Amino acid sequence: MTDQQNTHRRANQQRQLLPALTGIRFIAILHIFCFHLWVLFDMKKEPGMENLLRDIKELPGPLVTAISNGWMSTSFFFLLSGFILAYLYWDEHGQLSITKKTFWLTRAIRIYPIHWIIMLITLLMTTGYQLSLGNSPALLFASGLATITLTQAWYPDFVPIWSWPTWTISALVFLYALLPFLLPMLAKLSRRASIQLLCALPFISLLPTAVYAWFFPAGTEAPGFWKIFIGSTPLFWVAHFVAGILLTRVVGITRANTIDSNKNPSWFAWGDVALVAVIVIAATQEIAEPFKFFMRHGLMMPLYMIIIVDLARGKGFAARVFSLPFMGFLGETGFSIFIWQNVVMMMCGAVIMFNPDAGQHQFLWALAGAIVLGICSTYLIEKPIARKLRRKYLPLDQTKHQYTSTTKTAAVLPAATTAIGSRHE
Repeated sequence: MTDQQNTHRRANQQRQLLPALTGIRFIAILHIFCFHLWVLFDMKKEPGMENLLRDIKELPGPLVTAISNGWMSTSFFFLLSGFILAYLYWDEHGQLSITKKTFWLTRAIRIYPIHWIIMLITLLMTTGYQLSLGNSPALLFASGLATITLTQAWYPDFVPIWSWPTWTISALVFLYALLPFLLPMLAKLSRRASIQLLCALPFISLLPTAVYAWFFPAGTEAPGFWKIFIGSTPLFWVAHFVAGILLTRVVGITRANTIDSNKNPSWFAWGDVALVAVIVIAATQEIAEPFKFFMRHGLMMPLYMIIIVDLARGKGFAARVFSLPFMGFLGETGFSIFIWQNVVMMMCGAVIMFNPDAGQHQFLWALAGAIVLGICSTYLIEKPIARKLRRKYLPLDQTKHQYTSTTKTAAVLPAATTAIGSRHE
């Protein structure tokens, strides 16, 4: 068997190993999107916009509470991103399995083309509205340039202007830039040191939040700038990303140590218990600041680790459900659903502006519209564009693994959780 055939065989095994992670990604993305819709519903509205997404208030109380706590899922995605990317690209020698150039180009091809298409739509739809709000042309230009290049998360005032959910993609672009340097550094750690660092990372991740809570304790309304700063700054998410990377080595889920998730599958796993705990926490009560930032930036990390490990191993009832074929199909569209959500939310507002009474069933229509857009965008726009760009810019790498062996599975979705103006987190 040739080296190229071996590479494809390993790639097929890897894709079969982690189907549940693709499935849960879709559910988590919907949770986050619902949270963004809830923010639009709950925010202070201008006259004539009172009916925006009004059907949310007709949902069962625990479901509304769970939706309002959708910010909890942000840390899950940064952790999941580190886990899957390390699993796919961390070879048995502790190095990146492809060249840095190939890795970075693969990530850019996945993210930027559809992002630029949606930014063009956004600019055409909202430039006039942004000017009517009194924003200066200089601010609009600077923030627009930062959003187009996905660097807006580094300056809080830029985040909410054009496409506030994409701050997470901005943070992930930074983490993608770091990955080729993080892998060899972390590979030098002993197993004991890796476990110690993995246990310390939730506490390390909480340090910026502890400083934030010192200046803005419970009962204090922090300025919107500082809420965005603590919630969106890419540097504050490195700990989650590194935790996901280390988790693959500590629990032995790596390219060099594949696991057959179809062998003796179980109906129960601790990941099921952890998932139920997350659902209960999300559905019981709204969580006030600054404690929500503690939950988001570290306290939920151990539960998410348990969930990810058992889903990756195919253990438990949740792993069986999220591994179903249709979940995988929907999971493949997750990035598209996420990145189109800003357009869907703008359309919700536009509908109410033209017809103030058109708020009934708007929440359900927004969910359905995002899913349909995601499916169409994935298979009719993004994949064809990506194939052409890969053929042009990513020929077969002769020195390391073939880039195509990991491209499909490695499309780990960023997820955003934030709010608008003073509600921005």
